[in-house]
Amino acid sequence: MIWEVAGESASGKTQFALQLSLFVQLQRELGGLAGSVCYLPTSSSLPTTRLLQIARSHPLLRSSNVGLEHIDTISIPTITVLLKVLSQVFPSHAKSKMQDADAKPVKLLVIDALAELFHTSEQTTTAVLVERSHNITEISTLLHGLANTFQLAVVVLNEVTDAFTYASSTLQNDQDLLIYNQQSQWFSRADSVPGENRKEVALGLVWSNQVNARILLSRTGRRRYIEGPEVVANKRPRLDPSISSTSTPLTSGAQADDQLALVRRLTVIFSSISRPVSLDYVVEEGGISVIPDDDIAQIPPLDVGSIEALRAQEVGDDSEGTEDVAPIEEDEWDAYWRNNELADEVIGTLRD
Repeated sequence: MIWEVAGESASGKTQFALQLSLFVQLQRELGGLAGSVCYLPTSSSLPTTRLLQIARSHPLLRSSNVGLEHIDTISIPTITVLLKVLSQVFPSHAKSKMQDADAKPVKLLVIDALAELFHTSEQTTTAVLVERSHNITEISTLLHGLANTFQLAVVVLNEVTDAFTYASSTLQNDQDLLIYNQQSQWFSRADSVPGENRKEVALGLVWSNQVNARILLSRTGRRRYIEGPEVVANKRPRLDPSISSTSTPLTSGAQADDQLALVRRLTVIFSSISRPVSLDYVVEEGGISVIPDDDIAQIPPLDVGSIEALRAQEVGDDSEGTEDVAPIEEDEWDAYWRNNELADEVIGTLRD
């Protein structure tokens, strides 16, 4: 079956895939499949440094026969290359693994990420959309065939786009678009926490009909204290070169033992083998770690004053303020919005 993992930038898609690539190598009694992995990146190379970090940090992986030698990779820069790999190169590779008694059979195929292959500067015309639909159908047919032939799991990473809600009056002359707009919220969006429904999975209806399960990863804006230096630094775009590159957005102060981790949300939108479910997680050195819903500090992401007040309460200084609390370094987004705040009239225009 084909599992799709979609999400915005820095939501943890690649972290999810890397962790799966290691856990699938575990023996079945430990929850793995005793298999190897074929990892197909579309825009970058395999992040081996991060893979080694997860393998060395996670207690279950540290003592097992898990490593990079069981992860095969090939770069996929274009759709043509992907079709050739899926139709010729991968079947030959998987068969050779099955025939080698000393090798682990391929049990996981990862594509990271499919939507990047469809980025184009061409004008979106009917011909372009028809060609994209044909390519998506051909890719999915090959993936389903490989999954059935070699009894492996296929995980495809995907992107998300902004979700727009149209008034019915503006769509009264386009019934097809109206119907899709009403129905897509059930298979392309999630709504387990506020703001999660502002994004929808890319590649449209054709691709949605090809996947067996769809998982959405999103940033929630909430934060949680993590003890110890276990949190992986959050990936954020560098907006201003004058901002120090040593700033760590997840660090809550000078005290190394307390780190304020960004909480992310995982939602199973639909699945052919399980019911929809949502849970919170953080990304640590050992990979993705699930946290209970009631163990999260409900703090706005940019509300530094609330964070300082919370830390002051933890050190027993409820009345004197935050004089003894280590200052929080201003991250890139704080600096950007402090210097580029939208005017009220602009916000009103966007809302209208």
